[in-house]
Amino acid sequence: MKLGTSKGWQAVMILLCMVALVAAGCSSNGKSGGDNTGGSSGTTPAKSETTESGNAEQPVTIKISNWPKPNEEAQVKIYDEYVAQMKASYPWITLEKDEWGYDVSSFLPKAASGQLPTIYETFFTEADKIIKAKYSADITDLLQKNDWTSALNPDLLKLIQKDGKYYGIPKDGYVIGLMYNVNLFKEAGLVDAEGVPVFPKTYEELAQTAKTIKDKTGKAGFFFPTKNNQGGWMFMNIAWAHGAEFEAQVDGKWQAVFNSPEAVAALQYVKDLKWKYDVLPANNLVDIGTDMFQMFGTDQVGMSFGVPDWGNAMIQGFQMSKDNLAMSALPAGPKGNVTLLGGGLYMFAPQATAEQLEATFKWLEVRGFSPQATPETLAGLETQSKTSNEQGMIVGPHSLRVWINEDRIAAEQEIIQKYTNVNMAMFEDYMTNGGNGLRPEEPVNAQELYKTLDVVIQTVLTNKDADPQALLDKAVVDFQKDYLDKAQ
Repeated sequence: MKLGTSKGWQAVMILLCMVALVAAGCSSNGKSGGDNTGGSSGTTPAKSETTESGNAEQPVTIKISNWPKPNEEAQVKIYDEYVAQMKASYPWITLEKDEWGYDVSSFLPKAASGQLPTIYETFFTEADKIIKAKYSADITDLLQKNDWTSALNPDLLKLIQKDGKYYGIPKDGYVIGLMYNVNLFKEAGLVDAEGVPVFPKTYEELAQTAKTIKDKTGKAGFFFPTKNNQGGWMFMNIAWAHGAEFEAQVDGKWQAVFNSPEAVAALQYVKDLKWKYDVLPANNLVDIGTDMFQMFGTDQVGMSFGVPDWGNAMIQGFQMSKDNLAMSALPAGPKGNVTLLGGGLYMFAPQATAEQLEATFKWLEVRGFSPQATPETLAGLETQSKTSNEQGMIVGPHSLRVWINEDRIAAEQEIIQKYTNVNMAMFEDYMTNGGNGLRPEEPVNAQELYKTLDVVIQTVLTNKDADPQALLDKAVVDFQKDYLDKAQ
């Protein structure tokens, strides 16, 4: 699947339709402060503005999650331009920054205390539970009024729909691939005549490639996360490729089934990466955002699971060159190629007023996120690609998109191609084959499943004598009792 072609975009939409199989699917708190004069969510400017039509606009403040942190210089610059455009177009809207990003542990206290940002981001996997708990506002009227429902992928819309109402907006989709540190691959002699890494095609080849990197460079060959739900999240790719299943409906009830011989073989593979091949980092308690970004961005590890956007985090945080990243599709396991498909959602504070919700849609359009290829939307998209290019960020490879209207898709792709600044041969395998064997995340308590698997993975990486079968047997019993039985 080559996403840069017309046929490729049609393929993207077909791939995203697979999300219909999911009941719900899945990517540090900061102090908030004002932007257009700041203040708390209840603070508004002193006077209203008047539009060209003569209608007075009432002052309104919206709080926005996932605001870039000060060290994310390129993103800060992009957001500064968005803020300037908001001030010019909608001076009655005050923006309040919130660096908080969704995580399972901090969300519930924030939601229960009424402290959610007006618009916040979350994962596919969390939609069902958020809607059932009434922690996102009903935005049905706004979606229909602005002609969004007809332009968004209908299968993704099902994720945020309940009883005919919509409670969020599909934001993006991603496909997990394999990331390569080009510098270490060159040092290990693992590049072709054009300098493109020689991609492992199977998980056994991945282990051997990682060992070559370790032997030739002294650096870790492969990074595998083990905490913050990330170990279980990435383990899914390996386990599915070995033929494992995790949840199954038996007589109408959900059952945990991830202690099969196939799941045991997948866990043994992870264990072997530590004790047989010795290719993992010395620290066994690691995550992606802190440890992997640093290690990969400073040439301390050769490979990792990942998505293209992570490259920019390493460029911003660790001054990694944009030319030091390559990507391929995931390797094949005994049962072939299987790749996790996930994504993100925009959701909205349940206490938000109609005026605040209307303002969030204006904010999204200024950011370039709207189904129509309006001048304002295109300007927002141009800001993203142009500024990213100027700041040395990666422009070219990208995640899946949520729109189905061809004019919007084509307009965005034209802008991206205008500012592409990397050798796309480094990403060709990912863009062409990355969607092979797509699977949505597990339908029930996916994040809790990842957390359960984190503990299992930590155990096999810290105890050479750990028994994968015994660990998974216990994990199945615990997950069934603590989560699946309660979800029936």
